Amino acid sequence: MKVILYIAFMVSFGWLLFRLPVLYPKNKALRITGLGIIAGFLFLIVASICFLLYAAKVDRGILVYEKQLFSIGLGIISLFFYSFFVLLFTEVILDNILIRFHQTHNVQNLDKNPVKFVIHNAGKIKAGFKLFFLMGGFLVYYGVCFGA
Repeated sequence: MKVILYIAFMVSFGWLLFRLPVLYPKNKALRITGLGIIAGFLFLIVASICFLLYAAKVDRGILVYEKQLFSIGLGIISLFFYSFFVLLFTEVILDNILIRFHQTHNVQNLDKNPVKFVIHNAGKIKAGFKLFFLMGGFLVYYGVCFGA
């Protein structure tokens, strides 16, 4: 069960980082991940209340699975939270703030390195950041799923 959950989190995280910005514009992708954070909190609250009510009324033996329920809920929240900030940095801050700043206020140095390198390789740099954070996601979701 934990291995399947780990694989599901990693596939979802990879999809949110690499595929979501391709399918939707930047603002909509950030709204989707922001709403995912809110939906994750609501899921955690509603699921835990329903779980505890069921355990109190019907079967107290189900309380053994309480830790797994919270792991899944917190994993969903961290999935969207982590994706939101990675997308915010790579898609918005890198493009709209850093590169646009140099294109408007640093025109005399656009043909010099490192500014020239960053502007010409912005797509590769964004992919590198996303890949770096995806590798970090392996560690984050390992901790979420296996409790280490």
